[in-house]
Amino acid sequence: MIVFAAKVSVRKIVVGVLAVGLVLVGAAALLPKTAEADTAVSAEGAALSAKLKTNEDRVALLTACGWSVESEPVGTQEVQIPDTFDEVYEQYNAIQQAQGLDLTSYQGKRAMLYTYALTAYPTGEQGVTANLLVRRNRLIAADITSAQTDGFVHGLLDMPQT
Repeated sequence: MIVFAAKVSVRKIVVGVLAVGLVLVGAAALLPKTAEADTAVSAEGAALSAKLKTNEDRVALLTACGWSVESEPVGTQEVQIPDTFDEVYEQYNAIQQAQGLDLTSYQGKRAMLYTYALTAYPTGEQGVTANLLVRRNRLIAADITSAQTDGFVHGLLDMPQT
């Protein structure tokens, strides 16, 4: 039989627990957060750029997705994402999920909404805008919208056929 004896003080135990805690906190800080991942992949396999620090970054994203927009946004405002989604938000989030984004982890959070006027829409419709919802320089939602009476909302990557 082998017997092992060690003299351990309370101070050594506290220091050991703190060291393990620091290692765990450091490891957690290095892991990517799923709610605010750097990219979201669309069904078409194209990556939506998630880092949108400047207006040029946002315009470049829209151009890369095939949209021609004015160089400056027609609207910029801070918005509050609701704590709970009603039917309209559920439908909007379904559009986002289809393109690899998801708003559920942002419920109750604030984000910036950038609205850009499209210079040309494939069907010729006028007054169509592109909306980018950005939180902490990351794209969390995007859509193309027509504000007409019989308007529409669809994903950024859903290019209509002419």
